[in-house]
Amino acid sequence: MTTTHGLPGMMTDPVAFRAALRLYPARYRRERGDELSAVFADSTADSGRLATAREVFDLGAYGLRMRAGLTASSAVGQLFALAAPLVAGAVAGLSAAYTANQVVHPAWVPAWTLPERIGQVPGFVWFLGQALLPLLLVAAVLAGRRRDARHAAFGVAGVGALGVLIAAVDDPSLWSFLNRSGEATPLLLAGLMFAFAPQELMAERPGVRGRIAVLAAVLGGGLILAAEGFYSSFGLLDRDAAVALLLVPVAGLLFAARGRRAPAAIALAVLPMTFGFNVFRTWQTVGGMWRMAPLAVAVLVGTVATGWMLHRAGAGNRPGAGAGGVRSLA
Repeated sequence: MTTTHGLPGMMTDPVAFRAALRLYPARYRRERGDELSAVFADSTADSGRLATAREVFDLGAYGLRMRAGLTASSAVGQLFALAAPLVAGAVAGLSAAYTANQVVHPAWVPAWTLPERIGQVPGFVWFLGQALLPLLLVAAVLAGRRRDARHAAFGVAGVGALGVLIAAVDDPSLWSFLNRSGEATPLLLAGLMFAFAPQELMAERPGVRGRIAVLAAVLGGGLILAAEGFYSSFGLLDRDAAVALLLVPVAGLLFAARGRRAPAAIALAVLPMTFGFNVFRTWQTVGGMWRMAPLAVAVLVGTVATGWMLHRAGAGNRPGAGAGGVRSLA
């Protein structure tokens, strides 16, 4: 029987446990490592391989959240928790609008056509995944199934990563990669944002106002895609809209520094939907990376300033404290 940290009875690979533990800050490992080992041993004593692997994954994910400052006691984590239900709604609305547009205006070979060659399988999986997984995510949020929602969020992020990989493999030129990956980055960023938000701060089951907020976000996600021209070549020419869809959400994050977290959460939920494609079309219309530098600097400075002010706002929170009175929008 394998032993980890001197604890008999832990039915898991100590290498996997130690790897997950190393994702925590060094000081936290020194102070709480034995406690984590004991809790992990108790929670996996009678578990099968799948349940134990899930516990290892959850343990490592929380370590990454600690390093990123996305815990329930941090101001950034609280903002992510507020935005998470809206992110789920927005990415579901955006993917539904994208799928509907593909059905109404199909390409020469419709994306849902069954693959005839092995090389067509990734594209087919991408299309079905982006159509279905965001809907499962928002359904789990509305039903108050937080664990299922988190699993769906990782699936959404995985589909987004697949879309980015397909864009890189199909045409390695920078122009084509930025153009095609812009369709996948909303899923990648939204899925990761939801998955790493503090789940303990989210409502067990959304109330009426929470459901209305999530459904409004679904509508908003579809409207964002419409404002981007459904990723069409005509939409690439609208520089003013592209700049606005980048700068307005970044500016909205500054509300958090003044304690107005609801509008900041809305801005944070919008940013994954607009970032990738509008970075590309801004670059396309201004004529190159160097001309885009002032806008990139403005976005970077706004994001860093928001993070710094949020860190200062949450500096008074004790480690391991609760939600700090923050209520979920859902």
